[in-house]
Amino acid sequence: QTVPFVRSSLLSWISQLVQKYDFDGLRIDTVPEVSPKFWTEFAQKAGVYTVGEAYTGEMDLVAMFQGPLDAVLSYPLYFTLRSVFGRQQSMYQLQDQRAAYKQSFSDLSVLGTFLDNHDNPRFLNSQKDYTLYKNALIYTLFSEGIPIIYYGTEQGFSGGGDPACREDLWHTKFDTQAELYQFLKQVIPFRKQLKIWEEKQIQRYADDNFYAFSRGSLFVALTQVGSYGKPVSRTITYHPYKEGTVLQGFFDPTYLLTVQKGKFQVTLENGLPEMFTPKN
Repeated sequence: QTVPFVRSSLLSWISQLVQKYDFDGLRIDTVPEVSPKFWTEFAQKAGVYTVGEAYTGEMDLVAMFQGPLDAVLSYPLYFTLRSVFGRQQSMYQLQDQRAAYKQSFSDLSVLGTFLDNHDNPRFLNSQKDYTLYKNALIYTLFSEGIPIIYYGTEQGFSGGGDPACREDLWHTKFDTQAELYQFLKQVIPFRKQLKIWEEKQIQRYADDNFYAFSRGSLFVALTQVGSYGKPVSRTITYHPYKEGTVLQGFFDPTYLLTVQKGKFQVTLENGLPEMFTPKN
């Protein structure tokens, strides 16, 4: 890219490619191997959303490429999600990570949030508990950022390092009754219905075993105790709801909570996540 002919050829190529195929965006591999100055020119010529890959948990290194490009893949958060939900470490890490993100990135809403990809062992390779996986997927889908769900997640793929994490999908016969397929089929339309991307993410509670945030009228409650963990119950006093508001569970619509004296109590059973919205 420092050779004028190579640089100009690449810039001309990407401009023509986007115009010809009308791409909505570009995922750019290994961006730290090329200077940020070139990526600024590249993104301008592309004229569409650009998200770059910097495969590291070093916040400063990843963040330096938002600006030259529109966004980066959220690798620092990826490592945190694997720690919290994959190894059942303290959920305070989510609080600390988000605070660091606000200091480091100019726009969190366009970062590429993910839990699995083609370069790393899958979540289920080291952590078999679907309940923990579901909590992690809810954070991926409903937290601020653009969620990326890797193929095979819906089939419960559990491959190890590359190339084992790039399993053949057709061997599943595209099972639409698989547990995780049905889970994603349920929550993704809900995300779209709420237009969650239009709402700010506000942390409402955090401790070692419970984490909650809101986005608009939605309240998300997560835990990392796993399938065999004890019920997790917390009293929420910091929330966006008026007195007397009745909140309805998403996964269990019979689960109703009422805001009384400015607070309500959330209980998560069997380690499962829950989301609440005001009952119509």
